[in-house]
Amino acid sequence: MAVFSYSFFILWAVSALIFYTAARKYQWETLLAASLVFYILSMGKLPVILIAVFFLTYAGAIILNILREKGCPDKFLKFFRRGIIVSCVALLVLGRTAHLFSVLGNSYFTLKAIGYLIDSDRDPKKCERNFGRYLLYLIYFPTIVQGPFNRYTQFRDCFKDVIRFDYTRLMHGLQRFLWGAFKKLIVAERLALFVNYVYGDLEQFNGLIIVMATCAYAIQLYADFSGYMDIMIGVSDSLGISIPENFRQPYFSKSLAEFWRRWHITLGHWFRDYVMFSFVMSSTGRKVGKWFKKISKKAGKKAATVIGTAIVWFLIGLWHNLSVNYFAWGMYNCVIICFSMMFEDHFSDMRRKLRVDGNGVGYQFFCVVRTICLVLISDVLLIVHSFGDINLVAQKILTDFWPKSGLDIAAVGWSFQDVKVLCIGICIMFIVSVMKEKEISLLHKIDRMPLPLRWGVYYLLLFSVLIYGCYGGQYDASQFIYMQF
Repeated sequence: MAVFSYSFFILWAVSALIFYTAARKYQWETLLAASLVFYILSMGKLPVILIAVFFLTYAGAIILNILREKGCPDKFLKFFRRGIIVSCVALLVLGRTAHLFSVLGNSYFTLKAIGYLIDSDRDPKKCERNFGRYLLYLIYFPTIVQGPFNRYTQFRDCFKDVIRFDYTRLMHGLQRFLWGAFKKLIVAERLALFVNYVYGDLEQFNGLIIVMATCAYAIQLYADFSGYMDIMIGVSDSLGISIPENFRQPYFSKSLAEFWRRWHITLGHWFRDYVMFSFVMSSTGRKVGKWFKKISKKAGKKAATVIGTAIVWFLIGLWHNLSVNYFAWGMYNCVIICFSMMFEDHFSDMRRKLRVDGNGVGYQFFCVVRTICLVLISDVLLIVHSFGDINLVAQKILTDFWPKSGLDIAAVGWSFQDVKVLCIGICIMFIVSVMKEKEISLLHKIDRMPLPLRWGVYYLLLFSVLIYGCYGGQYDASQFIYMQF
């Protein structure tokens, strides 16, 4: 079921209406029914992997708690838990590689299920005996396709009391939905035409055009993915349920590590909590630290963290896509982040010797530009069709940079109006990002506006999307980039 479709809007509206009126005593059951409808209509086939992962982790968590209460040895419990996790990972790989078993949201509900299993094993209070509530957690329709990765206890706590209708929250949700649609339909869809046009035939373009297309892809990816998050956070807010933020102005980051802490935040937290910390705190991680301490104390302190980071990035690359491109992308980020961690003290000493003010505006700006350049290089690894294209991109930038003629916007699929709308859209996105970075709440500012002006903002955003959004024909606004993951 496409997000921008009549069926989705009908499902959303009907679910919200029943949720707040006829089914006030059965709110989570209403959402479970809505999520099942969304999933069945989106899939069109029996979700074998979802069913298997659900039963493995639901029953596995209960069995683990029963065995622990009966005093079963920890070694057996660890073996049992790891067996379930390995089985879930095998099902994840099967769903990613075998078309017959491919299933909507496989990458997301599997990691959520594994996280729930580990949490419930660590704390029996987090174990859920009601299979309906747990199933709702896995397939809650605003999070099933592209996340975010909410934790089960946070999700469960939303239903402690009856969720009452809140007009302000509903309006915030609708505003958030429209803002996401603005980013997706006005900015991301138009940029996609330019990116596909250039990277579809790199031979005919000069280095400058390729650099522009790479920058366009970076903005497109952000507008597309964060736009989807805004849409689904808005949908969930309209139902009175909070789901975590997944972006925090990543392009203002001053290092690559900070960039990835601000991008797809919940995925980073998942790998940090269940992979990184598990390795660092394990006997293997402690042994690694002790061994490197023999070389130096500093190396001993950082060794386990650096190796844990390398493991995380290896897995993140494979999680995104089982392809050479994403493996190379993961290793690229891994090498740069691990290198900066290992030599962080040396860089600090170098700045002191050169008398560079690390907090100065000039140095901070340099760090932001440096980070953006590193991200753009990693984006090239995602767009190209082969490693030969990477060599071609490098050659064009180094030896054939300046174009001999202007860009034919008609060939891209743009009109002059498209260019104007795109420039205005990107400027608006930048202004909003600056405000959020300065912790200025735009929603609260709109709330404090006089009623006519406030509704003027609502209608301006609505009609901007309706009039200038990209629909039909050569545009495919129903698909989001991250759906492929």
